Parts: sequence; structure tokens; C-alpha cells
Amino acid sequence: MTLLLITLLFTQTPIDTLPKADTTKAKPTGGHELGEELITGEAEVKITDTKLYFPPQIDPFTPVNDLLAPGSYVFDDALYRTIDSLTIPSHFIHSSYLRVPVEKNFIYGDIMVFLPSFEKRVATWELVIANSLGETVRRESHKGQPPAVISWDGRTDTKEMIATGDIYSFTFNAYDAQGNQTRIPGSPQRIPAIVYKQENEWVISIAADQLFEENSARLIEAAAARLDEAANLVKERFKKEVVVYVYSEQERLSGDRCAVLQSELGRRILLPKEALKVAPRFIPGLQPKFSKVEIHIL
Repeated sequence: MTLLLITLLFTQTPIDTLPKADTTKAKPTGGHELGEELITGEAEVKITDTKLYFPPQIDPFTPVNDLLAPGSYVFDDALYRTIDSLTIPSHFIHSSYLRVPVEKNFIYGDIMVFLPSFEKRVATWELVIANSLGETVRRESHKGQPPAVISWDGRTDTKEMIATGDIYSFTFNAYDAQGNQTRIPGSPQRIPAIVYKQENEWVISIAADQLFEENSARLIEAAAARLDEAANLVKERFKKEVVVYVYSEQERLSGDRCAVLQSELGRRILLPKEALKVAPRFIPGLQPKFSKVEIHIL
């Protein structure tokens, strides 16, 4: 039935309305032969490649931090007298208050730590510490088994602090119940710089050769990091003044080194007026290895 209906529709179309066949021969264009069909057109293509994304590195707290930690600060005498001394270090110039890595040559707290270990029972023991001249500066002797850790704070038997720049050796002697001795010698150690507390002040003692060339007021290359560390300690513990003593065997050399330290510390630390004092300590006959710089923080 469907085929019949289609036939009827075609027969109802007037013959003169049918399209006439093109009897002209097609001419080849664009290099195509007769009978070939050329299809042209446009198509949308979506690129799905992953693109790199860099989020902006913006700290939303930067405006607040700039207000809370300004880049400069004026420290006058009036403020110094009215502010709590414990909060003074936080008011130094913000950029210079950032702490540099700790100088490895500075010794804090205990000078040496010993870890004795014995398989046999110990009846008595003693620890002897001597300087470069062989003089005993500290002797500890006790009965019974020694503790697992024995520390030395650098004090002599008279409770004085040892001298920086010197070389110290130690010997550990242990005795059993029959009196048999076990002797353990230690490797000599040089003490280049120490930081300790003495009554109500902090002291930074630095061997002169850790800062200056021999018999000269010229700073060595490594002196910058050590002066930075000394400045950090001053900023952390400063209360009312800083006094620097320069010990030397030559009067003129001591004075020249004082001038250098006054300048170097002055540009590293912001202190109230007249709070930084530098004084020479000329000691005739002082051995070069005992030349030193002492910074007292009060």
C-alpha cells in the first residue's frame, strides 16, 4: 500500500516542473577528474590540552604585618626609661633582628660532656682536666659507679671561668675494689669562644684570633658571622648597658681593636645613647693565645 501511494504522488507532479538534466559536461577544476566528488566544509574542533596554572603568590596578611612590624624604629632615651626592660629587644630594627644561624664556634652551657662506660664494677673514679701547661684546673673525684653523663661547665676548682684560646685535656681514672686502675685519656680540645652567665650579667668571651688577624686590628673573614652572633645575644639579653673589654699584649693594638669593635657592634645593634662602652685591657707579657674580647651584657 505504501509503494502504491508513493507512485501516485509522483504521477501527480507536472512533467514540466521536474528539474531538467544538465547535459553540459562538467569541467575538471582543482585537479579533480570527472566522476570524483569534492566535499568541502567546516568543522568545530575543541582543544582539550591541559594548560599550566600559576596562582598568584599573595600573602593576605602583608598589610597587617607591615603595620605591626615596621621597617624602622627610633629608640630614644625617653622610651628606654619608660618601657619594661624585658620587652626592649623586640623594638630593635625589624630587619636586623632576624636571627642568623648560630655560630658553631660559640659554646653555650656545658663546655664538655663525658659518657663513661665500664663493664666491671667501679669503686672510685676521678676526672682531671688540665690546661696546655699541664696544670690541673678541675678535679672531680667520687666513690661508687660514675653516672652515665658527666658534664663540665668550664669552671675551675676556684669557680672561675677558664680562659678562651687555651687547649684543655682530660683524663678519666677508674678504680675497682682491689685498687686496679683504668685510665682513659681524652683528646685535647681548644676553647675558641664561650657564653656564660656570671651573677647578673651575661658574658661572651671570644679568643682574639677568632676575630682579628695576628698582631693586627684587621678582621678576618669569619669574624662577620661571629660578630653577628654576638649582636644577636646582646639583642636577646640586653637590659641597661653593654661593656666590651679588649685584652691584648700591646697597648696600641688593644686600642686599635677597640675602635674596630666600637664601629662593628655599633652598626649591628641599636642601643640607647651611651649604652655601648668599649675599653682596652693592656696586659704586658700576655701570651698571644690569651688575647681575647669579652662582651659583658648587663
